[in-house]
Amino acid sequence: MDFRISTDFSELVRERQRLRGTDVSPMFDPQACRSLSERGFWMAVNDRDGKTVGLQAFRLDDADPNLAEWVLGWMMGLYAKRREMIVPRAVMPPEHSLSHLIRGRIVYHGELWIDKHAKGCFPVFPRLGMMLAMVKWQPEAIWALTGQSMATRGHMVRMGYGHLEQSFLTWEWEPDGAEQAEWVGIALRRHLEFSIAEMATTEAKYQPSPVP
Repeated sequence: MDFRISTDFSELVRERQRLRGTDVSPMFDPQACRSLSERGFWMAVNDRDGKTVGLQAFRLDDADPNLAEWVLGWMMGLYAKRREMIVPRAVMPPEHSLSHLIRGRIVYHGELWIDKHAKGCFPVFPRLGMMLAMVKWQPEAIWALTGQSMATRGHMVRMGYGHLEQSFLTWEWEPDGAEQAEWVGIALRRHLEFSIAEMATTEAKYQPSPVP
């Protein structure tokens, strides 16, 4: 596998259209967020033949006063810039949500797509991106929205998300491609630091021993 990293989100728009035939989400649309190249990056993974078999993107934001109170206004503002309507069913995540305790620098992980013939790069590809975002920005947390199937089959856990919540966001009129009740995956800083330490230990284990 060959990994490619870029801050040119116009190229991501073209790549998603070419590979999936659909528009990039507003979170990673350079027309909806002019400063995206300064606080985001996206990745592609290519197979041995040079074919692109995976995409994902990350962006840095500041959750104020916390993720729970910030997230809905953030999402609705981005969709409004593209003149797309979304209608929430609830104005805030449930009271028990961990998002009420998360504030400050956070990283949103989206646009994740892996070709069905390249499942071997999952979960290495997503986790690599999360580690790069951690090193680059030192966020308090990385978070991602997903549907029930992805959340309940263990995919999010294998990617490194140590906390999952169902019905984080609920919609009367949901965003294109989303479900009426969306799950959230959250990887806190300590989860990410643990993953980095675990990867370093594994890497060291398989290094060749020095010749005496």
